[in-house]
Amino acid sequence: MKHINPHRPLSLLICAALFISGHALAETANSLRADSFKNVINRSGAPQYMLDYDFDEHQRFNPLFDDGAWHGHLLPAGPEGMGGFPGPALLTEEYINFMADNFDRLTVYKAGQKVALSMNAYSIPGALIQTLTAPGIRIDMTLRFVTSRTSLLETQITTDSPLELVWDGELLEKLRAQEGKPPSDKTIEQEYPGYTRQILQAADGLRVTFGKVREASSLMTSGESEYQIHKTLPMQTEINGHRFTGKAKISGSTTIYTTYSHLLTAAEVQKEQPKIRDILAHPQPYLDASQKRWEGYLNSGLTNPKATKDQERVAVKAIETLTGNWRGTAGAMKFDSVTPSVTGRWFSGNQTWPWDTWKQAYAMAHFNPDVAKDNIRAVFAFQIQPGDVVRPWDAGFVPDLIAYNPGPERGGDGTNWNERNTKPSLAAWSVMEIYKTTGDKQWLAQMYPKLVAYHDWWLRNRDHNHNGVPEYGATRDKAHNTADGKMLFTVREGQKEQTESGLKNYDRVVKSGQYDSIEIPAQVAASWESGRDDAAAFGFIDADQLAKYIKNGGKKQDWQVKFAENRSDDGTLLGYSLLQESVDEASYMYSDNKYMAEIADILGKKTEAADFRAKAVKLAGYINTCMFDSRSGFFYDIRIEGKPLANGCAGKPITERGKGPEGWSPLFNGAATQAHADAVVKVMKDVREFNTYVPLGTAALTNPAFGADIYWRGRVWVDQLYFGLKGMEQYGYREDAVKMAQAFFEHADGLVSDAPIRENYNPLNGQQQGAPNFSWSAAHLYMLYNDFFGQGK
Repeated sequence: MKHINPHRPLSLLICAALFISGHALAETANSLRADSFKNVINRSGAPQYMLDYDFDEHQRFNPLFDDGAWHGHLLPAGPEGMGGFPGPALLTEEYINFMADNFDRLTVYKAGQKVALSMNAYSIPGALIQTLTAPGIRIDMTLRFVTSRTSLLETQITTDSPLELVWDGELLEKLRAQEGKPPSDKTIEQEYPGYTRQILQAADGLRVTFGKVREASSLMTSGESEYQIHKTLPMQTEINGHRFTGKAKISGSTTIYTTYSHLLTAAEVQKEQPKIRDILAHPQPYLDASQKRWEGYLNSGLTNPKATKDQERVAVKAIETLTGNWRGTAGAMKFDSVTPSVTGRWFSGNQTWPWDTWKQAYAMAHFNPDVAKDNIRAVFAFQIQPGDVVRPWDAGFVPDLIAYNPGPERGGDGTNWNERNTKPSLAAWSVMEIYKTTGDKQWLAQMYPKLVAYHDWWLRNRDHNHNGVPEYGATRDKAHNTADGKMLFTVREGQKEQTESGLKNYDRVVKSGQYDSIEIPAQVAASWESGRDDAAAFGFIDADQLAKYIKNGGKKQDWQVKFAENRSDDGTLLGYSLLQESVDEASYMYSDNKYMAEIADILGKKTEAADFRAKAVKLAGYINTCMFDSRSGFFYDIRIEGKPLANGCAGKPITERGKGPEGWSPLFNGAATQAHADAVVKVMKDVREFNTYVPLGTAALTNPAFGADIYWRGRVWVDQLYFGLKGMEQYGYREDAVKMAQAFFEHADGLVSDAPIRENYNPLNGQQQGAPNFSWSAAHLYMLYNDFFGQGK
């Protein structure tokens, strides 16, 4: 405990004046860049339920998480919360929930009377700050994260008289509420009887222990997890069930340090104790290091002198979002990672996707390259190796989702782990961006063999006609096929529903037209593999939209995808491909070859570099010859016919499923000819197609499957917007791209307010949708800040 000598018996007026001027001088002398960005994200809240949901069933508050930690804190929402940092929010392996409304809240008594304090509370990047004042009393509270499991609160109390300090807290008992709906009557104990939360006294604080719960999609705890509070000031603690009160007395000005730790296993509990002791013994270096770390993020990341103040605040919001979604190594994960959304219901804990990772790492390379590297390492740590016990035929494959808990096939009890598909080949794009910002040649040497294995897997397991143009598809998996390898599908006609198997049976049903709908797990996986779930290009359309399409002369079969089995030379089933070559994956593979050639050159592998370049040239020719439709001036996927056409193409463009962002992927990746790019940009700029209120949505207005609120058939995703703008820029349309970036900035809801960054935006009115605090949206907002905001020509 650090003590500051109390003021000598001067008049209260002089004392207060000296005190206030001293703080003002200190604040001026220590002015830092972070201080310019107060309340960029609204971090206030008073959770009353363990699951306190917003309109979209995500946690509706935005706690501060930092340094890879597994718990987060809020600012008080009003006077009743002052003296504490509400929550905390706990990440229970793969899901978020709130432990309390306010735990360890400070109240002050003077001469037996409660002191009426006034509060000023705000956040800055990396810290939550409260200042509480009353005549003769000032309390300055600063909370920062100092390890991947522990946050540290400094409480500076300046007083001219003795005070009694009282801390209190109570665990939540109510289970669930959602905006716009009646709250649940269930208690936490009723829903999770095994959770058995207990508050226990420790020598210098408290421990909250939690029982074992393994409830997929809501709560998973080991039975060993704890939330710990430790203080430098001894207090007398009284525990009454799920409530505690702690008391201490001070004779004058005092500084108290408190650590808060969320520890997920007994091993973590043991490992963190010496760190906690050192933090409490030497708190200031830890606080200084946290502050310095954030100044480093901002100084490295905010380098666009032409951006407006509002645009710079959006960049800070993106940096805060990505850093808040950073999780320290835990569970099955072998490296630190960045998850999609710490407050998202379905992916708040340690769940990591490669598609998200490539984008997150690309952005974080500019302000936190170490975490960017680890995020990519985390994904490749589970790349399938030769001789893998589960899927030896998939060597080089990168699973679509890795998590704290592996799935049953990998010996765990997780339900999120997904090996049904992978994600588009943008890994080398991201790896190279980290190299460009760090100059770390060893990084390239480490990643190159992994990238080669991934590249080769695409050509071996997803190139059905062996022409060097891979397709999206699905792995060999119990979700997709029977034990003897026949693809599964379910046919619905009227009230009848029948599950069948085998490609011959599937082709027969499609040809007959005797169905209302067909559900195919492999089709879902193929759309996931593209990163564009349920996009029109993969045959997804609503029933009313399909009826309208048929009424206007179209055929139902236009929207039914076809599949092929991929087999090795010895006949082993490797998985399934859509019988269509997707222009975006072809374009990503083109740029993959370019970046792989660049990496090979840097590493002195000249023969391999030449081979990658030759593949890139061939792919560019194929994309421009086969995937561009001159009539509509746009790129499309193409069907794989029984044999190649005379021009060497696998088939003709699938124009009937309308235009989507896949059409500008050859521009983003640099594969398009100038003439084709000119035509595509004309479509992108057309107000009847993509140039909407918020531009560049995931389906053109003319697409038969367009819906302004449909996930990947209308809504604007920031990654696809950014890809489009970069494509326009590459082909001489920078001024148009900057105008579209500005339109997005002005019309997308919540950007310049203190609202969190969400997944996507309605193209017609700009409304937000999806998970708050969303990483890949933040990543691409940061890229927009770097490349387009405030840039002009």
